[in-house]
Amino acid sequence: MIKWCLSVLISFIVVAYSFGQNNKQYNFKINGTINADAGMVSLQFFKDYISSKDKELETKVKDGKFTISGYISESQSVFLLFDERYVSSDFIIEKGVQTISVNVDSTREVPMVSNKTMQKEYPQYVAFYKQQKIKYAIFDQKEDSLRRHYNLPEDIKFNMKKKRDILDRESDRLLLTYTQMHPNSNIAFWKLVRLMSWGYEPIFDSIYHAYSGVLKNGYAGYILKKKLDVGRQTSVGKQFPELSCVNNTNDKFSTSLFQKNKMTLVDFWYSRCNPCRAQFNGMKELYRQFGDKGFEIVGISVDSDADKINWGKTILNENLSWLQYLDLNGKAAKSLSIYVYPTNFLVDSTGKIIAKNVSLEELKSILGKVIE
Repeated sequence: MIKWCLSVLISFIVVAYSFGQNNKQYNFKINGTINADAGMVSLQFFKDYISSKDKELETKVKDGKFTISGYISESQSVFLLFDERYVSSDFIIEKGVQTISVNVDSTREVPMVSNKTMQKEYPQYVAFYKQQKIKYAIFDQKEDSLRRHYNLPEDIKFNMKKKRDILDRESDRLLLTYTQMHPNSNIAFWKLVRLMSWGYEPIFDSIYHAYSGVLKNGYAGYILKKKLDVGRQTSVGKQFPELSCVNNTNDKFSTSLFQKNKMTLVDFWYSRCNPCRAQFNGMKELYRQFGDKGFEIVGISVDSDADKINWGKTILNENLSWLQYLDLNGKAAKSLSIYVYPTNFLVDSTGKIIAKNVSLEELKSILGKVIE
């Protein structure tokens, strides 16, 4: 027994030492040029994934030049803001000195960065995804054209969502292939970080396991693993978890409510979210059609303290007759790695998640088959 405890203790010390070594801080410096005489440049990090206390760094532009420096424990994905005129796409910075050239007329594009990752690997990564990028461009052009000329009915929205989902899953598989070919790729690693901000998918575990030990054992790798572990709790087939939230009479949310219905839609939203509110008419129609036949909706708002009153007004003004709970400041939602709204889960009478982020058209089809 003593031998076993000693072995576990040694293993813990090794892991802790390894993590501490990878968390060592290194200086970085960015010398930048920009086609603007003056203003403020801000370097933005993925806040959860940087061990440094500096989550953003600001500096002044003088005569079209700027310098930003700080400390990082590993390569980081960042993006730049310039006043209210420009935001870049994200790119990789490394320890040491690097240069960057910013064109404020090319917003949401990757700027020219001179470091090993951006000069050597980034062109290779772009070439690998070239055909997939063309597919997305064609899809986006078609979708924009339809939305510009028509008030799209739900069935067309549903078909467009299915096509985008197919593209997204293709892109996920490409990322897995790329990561297996390039396990040390910082670009591939931070691509998964961005994808996780939209919600967990089972393939993300395979992508993560394909990364090298260096990436997985760094601070960002440790945080990403935690988020994957949390996200896995709400994947299809899992039991919907208990949440710490209450309704307007302070009754606590309980998963026992699922037992009363054949199907329950759990909808995460907030009162100032336009896409959240845009779905209410369709949800009310489904509730009228199936609400007395074993279908229930549970709204969980992530409104802040400041918007708590607005939450109540929205429920009244929108005439939302289904169950409503408040997850104040989104604490419970964040604990489940939910950062995008609306997010929904379709749950059966046993509390098992059978679908995630279903469209109203898809939900209508499911309910038509399950509920007589």
